[in-house]
Amino acid sequence: MLAGLVGVLLLTDKDRPQLHKQVRPGDVICVERWGNLYRHYGVYVGKGKVIHYAGRGGDWEENVSVREVLMKDFLRDADGYMICEFPKHCRDSRYHLYTKKETVERAYSRIGERKYDLLTNNCEHFAVWCRTNISESLQVDWAGNMLTGIVDFVDDLLD
Repeated sequence: MLAGLVGVLLLTDKDRPQLHKQVRPGDVICVERWGNLYRHYGVYVGKGKVIHYAGRGGDWEENVSVREVLMKDFLRDADGYMICEFPKHCRDSRYHLYTKKETVERAYSRIGERKYDLLTNNCEHFAVWCRTNISESLQVDWAGNMLTGIVDFVDDLLD
C-alpha cells in the first residue's frame, strides 16, 4: 500500500502562466474539486495534454473513459494543480516506479478504456497505476476507513 508515500507539490493559480515549464511529461498530477471535496488525477503527457479517466463533459458525466484532453480542460476551475511524487522503492512487491516515458506509454495504452468504477478503478487508481503498477486510491481508502470508524462508533453507542 502506498499510504503516506505519495507527496504532492502544489502549484497555485499564479504559477499557471508557467504551467508547461513546471510540469513534465509523465508527471502524475491532480486538482482539487468541489471545494476540496475530492482530488481528480491524470497523467501529463506533454504538449499541453493530460490523459485521465473522465466523462465527455466532466469527471463523472456521460461516457466515462480514459481520454486525452487539453490541460485547461483538465484543470477546469481549479485554483492550481499538484504534481505527485513517488518513492524510488516500496515494500509492496507489485510496486515498480516507471520512468516518465514509460508512464506516458502506459497512460496511452489505456485510451478508450470504459471500466470506470468509483471504488476500484477511478482516476486516481488509473494515474497511480501508470506510474507505479499499483492500482490504488488513497481517497477511497480514507473514505473506507472513515466509514468503518463511524460504524464502529455507532455500534459502541448502541451497546
